[in-house]
Amino acid sequence: HSVSGILVCQAGCILEELSRYVEERDFIMPLDLGAKGSCHIGGNVATNAGGLRFLRYGSLHGTVLGLEVVLADGTVLDCLTSLRKDNTGYDLKQLFIGSEGTLGIITAVSILCPPKPRAVNVAFLGFLFSALIALRLQSPVCRLPVVLGAR
Repeated sequence: HSVSGILVCQAGCILEELSRYVEERDFIMPLDLGAKGSCHIGGNVATNAGGLRFLRYGSLHGTVLGLEVVLADGTVLDCLTSLRKDNTGYDLKQLFIGSEGTLGIITAVSILCPPKPRAVNVAFLGFLFSALIALRLQSPVCRLPVVLGAR
């Protein structure tokens, strides 16, 4: 949806194509992987892929709003909601995120895409010892108004 940032798609969609689609509408995919040109969103959800934007947007457990899943007996489980919050009954989609297809095959996904940032700033830092990274960045990072991403 072009206003809410909710994307509903088939599980076989390529992540890079989805990313391009939502960016044209001023949103971004909360998931970004090095293999985005060849991986499918259904497989990403089934493996609970983290990716490059994990620190900024969290895991797929928080951004996937709904799923359509085919169970082993052929039953189609329609949990393909676009609601951001749904307290009715069990949240079955959480069982399938990260289950790697052992509980059912994901066939469609509803995912919340955050607005595209107005600006992106990049900083390259070099440290002689990796232990110094945490010490040097702890104070400045805590004072930033937004959460950082890491690559």
